[in-house]
Amino acid sequence: MSSRRGLIPVVLVTAGMALIATTVAASDVLERVERPATAVAGAERGEQVVVDPPPPAPASCRRVAVLGDSLMDNARWYLQEELRSAGFDGVVEAHHSRRIPDTVRPPYSGVAAARALRASRGEFDCWVVALGSNDLLYQAGEPAVGSALIGQQLVALTPGARVWWVNLNYRRDPSVGFDFAAATVGFNAALAKRASSDPRLTVIDWYALSVANPGWFFDPVHVGTVGSRERARQAIGALPR
Repeated sequence: MSSRRGLIPVVLVTAGMALIATTVAASDVLERVERPATAVAGAERGEQVVVDPPPPAPASCRRVAVLGDSLMDNARWYLQEELRSAGFDGVVEAHHSRRIPDTVRPPYSGVAAARALRASRGEFDCWVVALGSNDLLYQAGEPAVGSALIGQQLVALTPGARVWWVNLNYRRDPSVGFDFAAATVGFNAALAKRASSDPRLTVIDWYALSVANPGWFFDPVHVGTVGSRERARQAIGALPR
């Protein structure tokens, strides 16, 4: 970088708000910047502004939104039954191949789906989110990417609502070279880390439940009837009455 000090254009504003353009030597500007500061007036205490705290999280759930991908779509009937049995005013918004980011076109974007659900059905005090499996191929297993996606989805939900997020179990797929199992561990770690610092977020441990029941799976990520029923029971059973 050149060390030559040239001229710096300066705009002066007069009391009448007329603009006068001139130039001063860069050395003069540097001299003024480096000159020791002197106080010309005593400090005064400014106006105190009180920022409203976020609304308290609800102690129990009344209106519940379930947001998910094909795993929740396959469990839709069981989810609806569990919601009714628990006395919740609930809705299931699930779609196959759904990812998280708003850069994906509807209905494949979880962020867009949450916004549309709020616009059409109003606000919910509790959300169950089951997304992330379809983002693993898009680096969601990397800590920074997974954390950013989780944050983007949370912002799209009802402000102040409590959120339960179902973690992932995408097992190794021998038909592809991508390591889904390792990416699953990375995403679940990012989710757990977020929950540890966010009192409104709770992780539902589908990973542990499904690892203990490998017979539920009919492919590396999807489960059959028994697994879908238990997935719905676990998810809705986690909500406070």
